[in-house]
Amino acid sequence: MSKTNGLKFFVIFFIYMVALGATPIPLEDLEKYVQKKLKRNNQVLKIKSKALGVQGAEFLANSPLLKNLKTLELYDTQIGDEGVRALSNSEMLVNLEILNLGKNNITDQGVRGIAISNKFSRLQVLDLYRNQVGDEGAIYLANSKTLNNLKNLYLGFNFIKDRGAFQLTGLNNLKNIEKLEMTNNPLGIKGKEECIKFDFKQKFKLSQKAGTLGNLENHYIGDLGVMALLELPFSSELTELNLNNNNLTDAAIIALSNSMKLFKLHSLSLSENQITDKGAYALANSRGLINLKILILDNNYIGDEGAEAFGQSNHLSNLEKLSLEENQIGPLGAKSLAEPKTLINLKYPIFGFH
Repeated sequence: MSKTNGLKFFVIFFIYMVALGATPIPLEDLEKYVQKKLKRNNQVLKIKSKALGVQGAEFLANSPLLKNLKTLELYDTQIGDEGVRALSNSEMLVNLEILNLGKNNITDQGVRGIAISNKFSRLQVLDLYRNQVGDEGAIYLANSKTLNNLKNLYLGFNFIKDRGAFQLTGLNNLKNIEKLEMTNNPLGIKGKEECIKFDFKQKFKLSQKAGTLGNLENHYIGDLGVMALLELPFSSELTELNLNNNNLTDAAIIALSNSMKLFKLHSLSLSENQITDKGAYALANSRGLINLKILILDNNYIGDEGAEAFGQSNHLSNLEKLSLEENQIGPLGAKSLAEPKTLINLKYPIFGFH
């Protein structure tokens, strides 16, 4: 390349970078820009796609203009880990409730600064969308002792794998998290399942507060939803549980049957699912459902083996009503239910054929 062509290339590249906002904003201009922004609302500052760099972040961190700030959004501002460190140590940002640092090339070290900072104790929303956060960063956040008021955490488009996902969904210290967004991370099957279960748990918590947790009919929670429910401590207080039409397979029914949390359950309805003899056998031999009085299994795929398992059950002696309408029960199964050996309290055996 000739010197002339090289100079032309440099000029064109420089103009291109300026157009992209890659040239750092002079601090004097940044101060004027911030002043203008804060005149509208001194509690909100949003800067997008401007090259602040580390110096710009340090300026903001030390600026008295930001002492009343509650919302700070610095999206695509090239502040990096060093800029995050400056913000995390700021005496001016102690009132922040919302912090958006999306697309800033922030790594696990930058996240560590946020997680251990004692300046962000009021933070309710943290957005780290499109950065370079991996498992270590996720673990720093999950174990933070200072982000106690965090409710919404956005980590989409990062590099978090299953190890980080398990830590975050376990919420070691982040007890108040309501929304955890982790789309487009390289999660494996288990990691994705944990995220799905986390979302179900948040919904179940709302249902529990509303007093509707016992009726989850037509919620389509699937097997993972049942697993999530069983992991919640207040599931042990349920006396009635309606899981009709939730696309449940035997895996969910086995989990329900093996759980020792449902000992207070008096009524369990599992109609219109995909339960077979395997699930029926698990229910019939459950040691955790010993106080069950009503069991509804209409419109499933239970045959003679499942019916016989109920007829010979030694664990459902308190059962008063067993409904198996629209299953695949033949004469042998029907006989077992008509003359049960151990269901001494059964008053309403109802069964039928497909």
